[in-house]
Amino acid sequence: MSEARRSGNGGRERLVALLAELGMEQQLLSVTDLSARLGVVQGVLADRVVDLAVTESGRQRLRAELRGRRWAEDRQVGVPEVLGAHEDGRWLVSGRVHGAPSGGPTWTEAAIEAAVRIAPLPAPPGEPWQPPRAPAIGRARATVEDTGRLVRGGIRLGELRAVRAAARELPLSEVTHGDLRAANVVLDESRGGLVVLEWTQVHPGPRHRDLLTLWATTPDADDRGAIADTVLERTAGWEEPDVGLLWHAVALEQLVARLSRPDRGDGLDAAFARARLAEARRIAADLHSPAGR
Repeated sequence: MSEARRSGNGGRERLVALLAELGMEQQLLSVTDLSARLGVVQGVLADRVVDLAVTESGRQRLRAELRGRRWAEDRQVGVPEVLGAHEDGRWLVSGRVHGAPSGGPTWTEAAIEAAVRIAPLPAPPGEPWQPPRAPAIGRARATVEDTGRLVRGGIRLGELRAVRAAARELPLSEVTHGDLRAANVVLDESRGGLVVLEWTQVHPGPRHRDLLTLWATTPDADDRGAIADTVLERTAGWEEPDVGLLWHAVALEQLVARLSRPDRGDGLDAAFARARLAEARRIAADLHSPAGR
C-alpha cells in the first residue's frame, strides 16, 4: 500500500478551516492524508502547499522542516519558499515547487554544489525528526516480513550486517541532509534554480554521505560519473578506505529501501539499485587497494 492515501472529509475540512483562518481564498486542488507515516495532512493549491500537523509527530516534523530550511538558506542552498508557518509546528505553508526531471550537466553541477554547501559542520541545532516507532509486536512482524523481502531480493544478510556495523563506526565529520536522493534535488522551472526538498533529518554524518546518496539514485550514467569524480577528487588517500566502505553501505541501503519500500516515487527499481550495489562493491575494493586505482 502506498504511504500516501487520499484524505477523507475530516482532513479536507480541517485544511479548509485553516485556509479560512489564514485568509487564503484559493481552491484546494488536492488533499493527501500522510498522517499514518508523517503525521500531516497536505493540501495543494495553485501556487502553494499547506501541511497541517494532525499528530505530535507531525508537529515535530514540521518544526524540523522549518529549522532545516532556515539553516540551509544561510548556506545559500535553495529550499521551498516558506510563505507562512506556525512556530510551534502546527502548520507550514510553502511555495509550490515546479520541478523539472533530474539529470543533465546543469542539474548535476548544481546538485554537487548543494551537497558541498551542506557538508561543513556544524549541523543545525535540534534533533532530526524520526517517524514514530510501531508497537513491539508490529515491529517484530515487520522485521520478519522485511527480512523475507530482502533475502528474496538478493540481499546477503551477513554482508548487510557487517557493512552496517562498520559504517556506524565512521567519524561524523560532515553534515548530511539525511535523504539527498536525486528525486529530492530538483531544478525549479519557476525560480530558475535548484531546490532541495525534505529538510527534516539534517544531522552529522560520515564524509561524502550526501554525494554518495546522489550517486546511488541518479539515473544517468554520465551524471553519476561526474558525481563519482567529485567524490574521488575530494577524498584524501588516507581516507579512501572509509569512503569506499560508505560507498558500499549507501548502495546497500538504497537496495534495502527499494525492496522494503518500493513506492519511493522516483521511478527507480530494485534492478537499478542492484546494479549500483555491484558497482559500489568494485569501487570499495579499489579504494581499499591503492594499486587498484
